[in-house]
Amino acid sequence: MSADDGTRQQGVGSPTCPVGSEPVAGEMELTMRDIDFSRVNLQYLISARDLARRFPERASLLLGVSDDLTQLLAGLNSAALVAVIEVKAPLLVLRQEPWWWKRLFAALRAGRPDELGAVLEQAGLVAASAGPPGPHA
Repeated sequence: MSADDGTRQQGVGSPTCPVGSEPVAGEMELTMRDIDFSRVNLQYLISARDLARRFPERASLLLGVSDDLTQLLAGLNSAALVAVIEVKAPLLVLRQEPWWWKRLFAALRAGRPDELGAVLEQAGLVAASAGPPGPHA
């Protein structure tokens, strides 16, 4: 077994994850909040922007966004995208609505950290109001 097997190794546990049990929901959320996704977010947006510039139709389809949003993404320069390095939470968790992405790109382009904060706060509210994924009664 490799060291990456962690608590899956038989007879090995940790204070937060004893052998044979999974972490409770609160522990998993705390772990995700502690992870810094800023570089992943930046790399994702750079790659998505480059795709949007080279193959706009493919980008719209692969990213699941409208042509208008693909054009906005393609128009972002590297200096604007660097501002996303301040975003520690993953941007890839949920597919946000197109208005949210338009507002995010506008904040990045304008270089407005206050607007960027407001946009990210809105994402949290949208995610919280959606509830957990799965079948609904």
